[in-house]
Amino acid sequence: MRTRHIEVLQAILRTGTISGAARLLHVSQPAVTKALQHAEATVGFALFNREGKRLVATKETHALAPVVEQATGGLDAVRELARNLKAGADKAVRVAAVASLANSVLPSALLAARKLFPKMRSELNTGHTEDMMQKLLMHEVDMAIAFDPPLHPSLDSVEIGHLQLVAACLPSRFGKYARNKSISAEALATMELIELSGKDPLGRIYSRYANRFGWQQGKTAVRTYQMAVRLAELDQGVAIVDSASANFFSDKLKVLPLEPRAEFPVCAMYLKAAAVTDIMRALTTCVGDELKKVQDATWQPRA
Repeated sequence: MRTRHIEVLQAILRTGTISGAARLLHVSQPAVTKALQHAEATVGFALFNREGKRLVATKETHALAPVVEQATGGLDAVRELARNLKAGADKAVRVAAVASLANSVLPSALLAARKLFPKMRSELNTGHTEDMMQKLLMHEVDMAIAFDPPLHPSLDSVEIGHLQLVAACLPSRFGKYARNKSISAEALATMELIELSGKDPLGRIYSRYANRFGWQQGKTAVRTYQMAVRLAELDQGVAIVDSASANFFSDKLKVLPLEPRAEFPVCAMYLKAAAVTDIMRALTTCVGDELKKVQDATWQPRA
C-alpha cells in the first residue's frame, strides 16, 4: 500500500464516511473514493462494506488497523521533524528541564546567560526525562537538563553538577534533630515520611535508602517534588526531595541533608547530530553555576 492509501484508510476508520475522510484530509470526495478503490485493488480484497451512508471496516481492515495506526503516527512524526528542521535556524534556543530544575535553578541561569547574550531568545519546557529525550530526538528542543539520565546512542550527556536528597519538614517535626546540620537515614526510620515514588533517579535512590535503613511506608506517596514540599508545609510528614526543590519552593521548612549522603548528578543532554551553539554552552555553564549555589547547603526557616 502506498502512503496515500494508508492516510485514506486511517481517515475513513476515524470518520466512517467518504465525506468525513475528505474533510479530514482536505481533499475532494472523488479523490478519497479513487484512492480507496486503488488501495483495494492493490491489496486484493475489500476494505469496507457500505451500510447506509457509512463505511464499515471488514475483518481484514480490522486486522490492518493497528499497523495502519502505527504507520500514520510514523508519517506524522516525519512531517513534524521536517517542520522542526526547517524552522530550526529561526527559532529561539529551546530548553527542557525536569520540573524541579525548571522552577528553581533554570530561571536564574537564564538571567545570567542573557547578560552574556542580551538578544538571546528562549523557549522553556518541562517534562519527564524520557519525554525530554524523545523531544531531543524529534528536534523539538535543543537541550535538556535532567537528573542522571540514561544513556542513548544518539544523545550526548554532559555532567554539569550535583544535587542531593534532603529531608524537609516543619522544625517541630524534627524534634531533637532540628538543631543538627544533617540527619541520619536511621533517624528518618522513626518518622512519618512523604514517600517519593516513581522510576526516576530520585525515586530509585529513595527506594534504595528505604530498603537499606528500614524506612516505614508513608501514608502519602508523591511523584512531584513540589507536592512533597507543599505537604511538608502542611505538616503531613517529612519530605525527601532534591536540594534545589527544598531551597526554592519553601521558606517555612527546616532542611537537613541526609547521612550518608544521597548525591546524584545533573546532566545536560544534546542531540549528537546537531550543533551545540555558544548560547547553549553558556546556558549550560550558568545552570552549573546555579547548581553550585545549592549544593551542600542547609537552610533555616525564615523569620
